Amino acid sequence: MLVGALALVGCAIPNAGSVRPGETPPQVRAKLGAPYVERKIASGDIAWYYISDSYTWRVVFGRDGAVSEYAQVMTLENFMRLRQVGANRDGMYDLVGPPLQRMAFARTGSEAWTYRWRDMTIPSVTDAVFDARTGELRYMGIYWDPAYISGGNSGPR
Repeated sequence: MLVGALALVGCAIPNAGSVRPGETPPQVRAKLGAPYVERKIASGDIAWYYISDSYTWRVVFGRDGAVSEYAQVMTLENFMRLRQVGANRDGMYDLVGPPLQRMAFARTGSEAWTYRWRDMTIPSVTDAVFDARTGELRYMGIYWDPAYISGGNSGPR
């Protein structure tokens, strides 16, 4: 437990007020520590992803190197938008960050990504299935996380 507490020294758990527009990468790193993933997104901007519990916070640095966007991105609205526009793997990663789990299915030529997140206070799961060759989204399932809701328990079994 002490090791976990010491690991958090020097970095904060991301929340809505952690980062402000206009801050520089060194300022963000001083507040939140190193990102889980750093990625160039389709717009050409750089995005940093911070993952905590059932949330993914994305910090986008514009071409001027300053924060242009900061938000918790695993939301029902974002998943629904991806479902409606017919996303691909890159678009999904750019918008909601890295999945918790990836599985490839050679027989069906598909790849599944699983995200665990919270829809307000409801533990939820999204499974996105892509064409393994083209990366195009085939379908997406969004549902309540059965590990939390079955039998009225308050946590996974």
